[in-house]
Amino acid sequence: MTSPTRVFAVGRHASLCGMACLLFISLSFGQAAIQLSKCVGPPTTKALVSGENFPADAEVNLYFDQLRVGQATTDSMGAFSDAQIVVPKSALPGKHYVIGKAQIEAKTRFLVRANWPQYGFGPNGGRHNRFENVLSPKNVDKLTLRFKYAAPAGLGPPVVSGGMVYFSSNDGNLYALNADTGVVWETSGYGPAVAEGLLYFMGYDYYVHALNAKTGAEVWTYLSQDGAWGPVVSGGMVYVAAVATAGYDLAALDARTGYLWWRTFIWATPSMSPPSAADGTVYVGAEGYLAFDLLAVSNGSVLWQYPIAVSSSPAVVSGVVYAGSADDNVYALDATTGSLRWKYSTAKSVYSSPAAADGVIYAGSQDGNIYALNASTGALVLKRSIGYFAASPAVANGVVYVVSGNGTVYHLNALNAKTGVLLWKYVLRLEPTDPVVVNGIVYFGSGDGYLYAFGLP
Repeated sequence: MTSPTRVFAVGRHASLCGMACLLFISLSFGQAAIQLSKCVGPPTTKALVSGENFPADAEVNLYFDQLRVGQATTDSMGAFSDAQIVVPKSALPGKHYVIGKAQIEAKTRFLVRANWPQYGFGPNGGRHNRFENVLSPKNVDKLTLRFKYAAPAGLGPPVVSGGMVYFSSNDGNLYALNADTGVVWETSGYGPAVAEGLLYFMGYDYYVHALNAKTGAEVWTYLSQDGAWGPVVSGGMVYVAAVATAGYDLAALDARTGYLWWRTFIWATPSMSPPSAADGTVYVGAEGYLAFDLLAVSNGSVLWQYPIAVSSSPAVVSGVVYAGSADDNVYALDATTGSLRWKYSTAKSVYSSPAAADGVIYAGSQDGNIYALNASTGALVLKRSIGYFAASPAVANGVVYVVSGNGTVYHLNALNAKTGVLLWKYVLRLEPTDPVVVNGIVYFGSGDGYLYAFGLP
């Protein structure tokens, strides 16, 4: 395997001490210590702080680095417990300290790190990383190549979790990459999704696989009968749409054990993207020779279906399902009833997954435009021409990242989310995958066989 041409520390600070982090400060009259219920997470993470060996009946001020984020009062033994703090929204990726100060102080590390663990960011789709605070419209024009990793063949869309990047290749393998050390492990499969320390994906053996995301050790498998698209993980369940005779099976598996909770047959051809899930309901598109429907399924029963051809994962946000269709429209449907809220017509088919951020729906059309639509009304906010077609966008911190191309030359574009102004682009010879943006890095694969990572200098 070729190693990265330039190293970027995706997982350099990943060392944890179980569920709590401890760092003791030696003092002449004892050791003061604090511990956290969580010591890794994105900005805005809520954590509980406990401490001991502080002065009795004292006020302890709690800081995140230099910013005061809370306080606690010790008991007669100099201890306190379960004081809540919130990691500042502005906290950048990397190592930080949570500090407790009275007459004495103690501190413990907190690692700020976000994930993009599934294709749609979360199980409900939407492709919006609300935690990004490094890249913005003010600096995205300075993006430079941090590394590119050579795989044997063209790549599928990556996901990022726990300091690892997971992606499939046209050589039939799925790779787990740490940018510091190269490939940690690889296996046969595609369509990765990560949740609670497990990596879920489809194998070419028709099994759904669950592996330890760090080591690659197998936890469970489930035979899906036939080929399936990548899974989506939500609420302790893994949902998989698997092709079957004259239709497909939609299955719900226990995320920890692989136990089959329910399976239902759908008379249609599923879309080539993972389903989306929210509040125990699965939303899956259908296209092809049998039927054209967007369906909502709960506990194995179809709640509703709407007659449109959907080729990609819908976005489910605030009780509304947003989806593009081959009939040239972007649709907004009530998530509970399936009734039409609004639709917006473009000039050509909308095969891409929409992104949803800050009350705006971003959708790429085959007419070469990226559309920004009011999420409530469907009114056009802006339209930007970017090429022959526009793929599934990703939105992070005021920037829309979207692929375009004409079959000969392809671009990854970064646009201002409010104005549509082109801020940056990268030219490729072969089509790139839909990008993901996390911890100040833009990741995407390409038909040229490379995984790319762009960040600030």
